[in-house]
Amino acid sequence: MSFTHLFEPGYIGNCRVKNRIIMAPIGNINMADPIGRPLPKMIDYFVERARGGTGLLITGLIPVSFGIDPTISEDNDTSYFPRIDGSSRTRLAGWRDLIAGVHAYDARLFIQLTAGLGRVGSPESMLKGKILKSASLNRNFYVPQLPHFPFSDRAIKKMVKSFGQSAINAKVSGADGIQLHGHEGYLMDQLTSQPWNRRKLGRYRNRYQFALDVVAEIQRACGEEFPIIYRIDLTQGLRESYGEKIFKQRFRGIERSVQEGLEFCRELASAGVAAFDVDKGCYDNWFYPHPPAYFDDIPYVEETAGKLKSYFDQHQVKARIIAVGKLGRPERAEEVLEQGWADFVMLGRPLLADPYWPQKVREGRIREIIHCIGDQEGCIQSFILGGHPCCAVNAYTGFEDTKKLTPASRIKTVAVVGAGPAGCEAARTALARGHQVTLFEKKAQIGGQLIIGASMRIKHDLATYLSNLQYQMQQLAAQGLDLRLGQEATLTDLKEKYEVIICGTGLHAGMPVIEGMDAMPHAEVRQFLSAGMQLPPEAKRVTIVGGGLTGCELAYTLVSERKVEVTLVERQDNLMSGVVQANRAMLLWMLMGKGSPGKMPPLTNPVSAYTSSEVIRIETGKVLIKANRKRKDPYTPWQTLIPDNIHNPFDKKLKQTDVETISLETDYLIFATGGQSNYDLYYQLLETNAAPEVYCVGDAQHPARVWEAVTSANEVARFI
Repeated sequence: MSFTHLFEPGYIGNCRVKNRIIMAPIGNINMADPIGRPLPKMIDYFVERARGGTGLLITGLIPVSFGIDPTISEDNDTSYFPRIDGSSRTRLAGWRDLIAGVHAYDARLFIQLTAGLGRVGSPESMLKGKILKSASLNRNFYVPQLPHFPFSDRAIKKMVKSFGQSAINAKVSGADGIQLHGHEGYLMDQLTSQPWNRRKLGRYRNRYQFALDVVAEIQRACGEEFPIIYRIDLTQGLRESYGEKIFKQRFRGIERSVQEGLEFCRELASAGVAAFDVDKGCYDNWFYPHPPAYFDDIPYVEETAGKLKSYFDQHQVKARIIAVGKLGRPERAEEVLEQGWADFVMLGRPLLADPYWPQKVREGRIREIIHCIGDQEGCIQSFILGGHPCCAVNAYTGFEDTKKLTPASRIKTVAVVGAGPAGCEAARTALARGHQVTLFEKKAQIGGQLIIGASMRIKHDLATYLSNLQYQMQQLAAQGLDLRLGQEATLTDLKEKYEVIICGTGLHAGMPVIEGMDAMPHAEVRQFLSAGMQLPPEAKRVTIVGGGLTGCELAYTLVSERKVEVTLVERQDNLMSGVVQANRAMLLWMLMGKGSPGKMPPLTNPVSAYTSSEVIRIETGKVLIKANRKRKDPYTPWQTLIPDNIHNPFDKKLKQTDVETISLETDYLIFATGGQSNYDLYYQLLETNAAPEVYCVGDAQHPARVWEAVTSANEVARFI
């Protein structure tokens, strides 16, 4: 396929960009020092993507409201955000180095400025005695019992001035433009949107005014030729997400309409904004601005960027349009430009998964692309838990400053057992360093647990990644990797035959022992998926024990594809504890029958769910569970779960004795309760001193996610 549109030069204002590929802003949390100066971690992260061929890069959000919005500061006025506000030359030194590195590869860099977090900021600052602020009196997103009081007009005007100073600092440092962070329900969106700005008095009762003032202040400081991109949700999409009843009860029945969004953009363009990147949604339906794996490609490009492009053409507005939202497949990105829905395409997570996405596409090496799997565990959940952006399928993302692939000082013979994600990463990395590598896989196919997960239709991103991984490993086999599919490695095969042995032997399926198990047909989830999800013909009612991610994904799959009734039983107080909010919220939204990942209609038969519950006995035709009477409503996708290390004084613990027994009519039972590490071979190798170096990686060490598997394998293989 020809990708002529993707690699055609273009302009944003007077800024010439060598192609139509833009790196989306992804929060550079904890990539700067405590005063906000970009560290080598942040510099190398951006330079690597410039080196990979991206035309324009946009930083993550850089607040301008220190001392105004308390949620962006930590102890002693330090911050986990980079900073470019004020007059600190110390901070600017880091920015100058970053921008110079990006420019070396003929890439451009815009700095994303944000007013702050407001109601979507961490509640910790109020728990430490500070007063939370927003556009009007609003609830904190994480702890709704905590109020945010309105900013004064004076405080807002102070923010406007800070935007101008930050922008001129960026320009002096060499940046090519500014992006304004006006979407998703952050503070700028709060000040410019009806759901959160209900001010009756003062200058900023006009919801457009704050954004217009900011644009004017940046132009005053930097000149009208310094280009500005505005990031906007064309609509919050709350009515569309949850229906009229919940929209009115939960969200006061107000949001930015699409028509208002179009008119707002026209006003901003008249004020001097050069380009718009357009999505929809907010924190309360976080799956729209951060589309999870379940969505099909380009889920809303035509209805957002395409609609704004058509509106601007109709009204002869010259501002450029940038499309966002699951554009990681090159053919779909090219289609967006070919159809005229946008002038540029914006890629976020695809460029974290593979910084060389543009170069590989330009050279026609499509199958060599490392594809994003959409789990968002590295790019989002990592920094929510106190880390920084990284990537489940690319061990170097966020570690470009510290993880270097260097030739081995001495060539060794290396055996890798298991061709799951950990085994493949270990083999690929060791081979790249010059070692002689043999990769054993007892099955006839590469992929391990990924093969099972990718069997569900909603896991199509994982299936794409798996397909490319299989291709890449076959390519390595042609380049010297000794790939032995269909061969199970035993102690005899390995002992004293290799200098290094890396065990990536995966999991054992696990099932609890429950009274009456023989009374009902049942299966462990991995066995069930491996067998093609075959149900007995008479099975119309299925109970899934385990409301983690796999159990919930299977529940949706069975209802949507097999048309059976499904009930989930989960011991914890919430479904999918520990799963990133965007993915968790979308799957809840799908399970409750409010939406679907593609063009199919929502479920007409939503999945029933019992949290704080456990199975106590199985009888013919029914499952008996013990359920807490005060259990939470499992279906509140507009609420998030906060990390365990953040104290929520309003979260009341359930009384373990306040329970009831419930009988669930069931024809078939599936256990999605996790597996156990298959480390038997590893310990045999250690006990017999089978090789000078023996390691254990991935699920064989500890059942976890792709991120842990790939990271542990890469760490070992870089140092053998």
